[in-house]
Amino acid sequence: MRKVAVVEKRYAKDAIRFLLENDMLDDSRRISRSNGKVEIPVKSDIELPFPYSIKEQEKVLYRTQYEPFREIKKRASEIIEGEEELLPKKWERFGDVLIIKFPEGMERKKELAKIYADVLKCRTVLEDVGGITGIKRKPLVKYIYGDRNAETTHVENKIKFMFDASKIMFSSGNVDERIRMAYAGKEGEVVVDMFAGIGYFSIPIAFYSKTNVYACEINPVAYGYLKKNIELNNVKKNVTALYGDCREVAPRGVADRIIMGYFKSKNFLPHAMEILRGEGVIHYHTTCPKSSFPEEPFRDVARAAIDSGKRAEMIFHRKVKSYAPSIIHGVTDVKISEGH
Repeated sequence: MRKVAVVEKRYAKDAIRFLLENDMLDDSRRISRSNGKVEIPVKSDIELPFPYSIKEQEKVLYRTQYEPFREIKKRASEIIEGEEELLPKKWERFGDVLIIKFPEGMERKKELAKIYADVLKCRTVLEDVGGITGIKRKPLVKYIYGDRNAETTHVENKIKFMFDASKIMFSSGNVDERIRMAYAGKEGEVVVDMFAGIGYFSIPIAFYSKTNVYACEINPVAYGYLKKNIELNNVKKNVTALYGDCREVAPRGVADRIIMGYFKSKNFLPHAMEILRGEGVIHYHTTCPKSSFPEEPFRDVARAAIDSGKRAEMIFHRKVKSYAPSIIHGVTDVKISEGH
């Protein structure tokens, strides 16, 4: 017998995406649907960031159609015969824009990019040449195929994100954390997102948790899309976009909850303490050695709390994804209270 993850229909699309990105989806079997539930074949026991259950699949239905990479590899063999194993097996797809990281020295990239675009039904292909850089979190990519306009609308958990993939970062590996944060708040809470970007966390938490959000963003391009996405998702009453450095533009003494989604935000923690309404929760993202998580990031927050005459309690932590060999991107939820 084979195992399946059972989720409600509303979670199915994001569950499938999450499983694909974490190499947990068994694509040799078909996905089935009945009575508002979706049964997704999985390779082993897994954890999903929303309600689900695991059970043995009663009737196994195997796929007969090809899976995308198999078709890509087949078509590419005519161009790079004998080097098919060098083809990227993973990619980032946002709306109809594709981002691929080719191995160094790979030849005939434009022709290969066309194959990926045709199979995956995308109009534009960008090459990842250097990841993300700077406090403005700009992706280092270059155009290699298709329409040179890389603006797209990406839908995730029923939230629409419009952005230019050549100018704005968007990590599909963070999808489970964006879904978790969508339901983390309480109706009527005040949330300050110190590094809002295009609204990755601000919009979902306002949309689903009915919180009131101050979304701070220093990158002018990202800020422009943040405002568009607020309109696009009808959360104008709940989200206030603030342009500039969060240390300067974020209101003080107002927040019940603070989101710190920028990896290098340790030096921003004293300002987070000032933004809190005395007490509250900080969702602190950082990168650190796997062996030091969650102690290292919690220690950073606790020190800032003590320096502000407050105390800190870790209430949740999780690894979001791998960042580099032995380095993880993790998030630590810390409750801040008055007094030492």
